[in-house]
Amino acid sequence: MDVEIIDTKEVYRGFFRLFKVLLRYRRYDGRMSREVTLEALERGEGVAVILYDPLRDHVGLVEQFRIGAHLREKKGWVIELAAGSCQGRDDVKEVALKEVREETGWCPSVMEHVRTFYISPSGTTERIHLFLGIFDSLIPPSATGVHEEEEDIRTLCLPFSQVMAMMDAGEINAASVILGMHWLEIHRPELQQRFAK
Repeated sequence: MDVEIIDTKEVYRGFFRLFKVLLRYRRYDGRMSREVTLEALERGEGVAVILYDPLRDHVGLVEQFRIGAHLREKKGWVIELAAGSCQGRDDVKEVALKEVREETGWCPSVMEHVRTFYISPSGTTERIHLFLGIFDSLIPPSATGVHEEEEDIRTLCLPFSQVMAMMDAGEINAASVILGMHWLEIHRPELQQRFAK
């Protein structure tokens, strides 16, 4: 499909950047659309890690304050996968491992790329690189985030069945966890066969 970018303006620059884009695109009927103005939040690349102990069938998660959830529902403490921003770094696997260590203190014995997906392609450029991290849930977590960034993170280690029940009850509603746990639900037998020895 053809896209003609007519004008791009940066309208905000902070930790994120916001662009206003004037464009036309080829419609499915072959004609070009009228000029439309769209806005895009530039968030770059991110990582998220499904922390899984296949021997004990436990999942490692983190809980921290999130402004978006607070503004929407006054429920700002969100349970998520260990995650973070790549901030221009190319080695997404290394970033994923760094985020797990900073947020939990756990050091996965295996890190495998699962897939890459857009978080909300209608309004942001952000892509998430989702990884599987095999870890030992008997090792206590030893980190709570980066002090200089005012991160205050609680680490959770829960049975997979409990995580799924919390999702069903709406106690876990972050997209990365929902996607990660449904992926894990499909692949658990294979992972237990490979790693629970």
